[in-house]
Amino acid sequence: MTHTLSIVTGIALLAAGTFAMRFAGYRLGTRLPLSTRTQLLLTDAATLLLFSVAATAALFENQHFAGFARLGGVLFAALLAWRKAPLILVILSACAVTALLRAAGVQ
Repeated sequence: MTHTLSIVTGIALLAAGTFAMRFAGYRLGTRLPLSTRTQLLLTDAATLLLFSVAATAALFENQHFAGFARLGGVLFAALLAWRKAPLILVILSACAVTALLRAAGVQ
């Protein structure tokens, strides 16, 4: 029971913190003068953070390399996303490529 309570408490704290940061950004966004260069750097930093999380999830499972089949699926998804394919097509194609590679014996 204590483990479940700690998970729920952690989720609630993360949700409250996320809300507080978003609300502060909304309220302070027009009051803090930021140069165009700073705004571009913040936008690039957010993109880089999301890319880092995606790359880590794509390449690793726990503390080990996830395998070449998953990497192949992710690379194929990246190619389709770069070509501006619909999201559902990107996701289903990545799943299919990964499954086919695993069926072919690629780990």
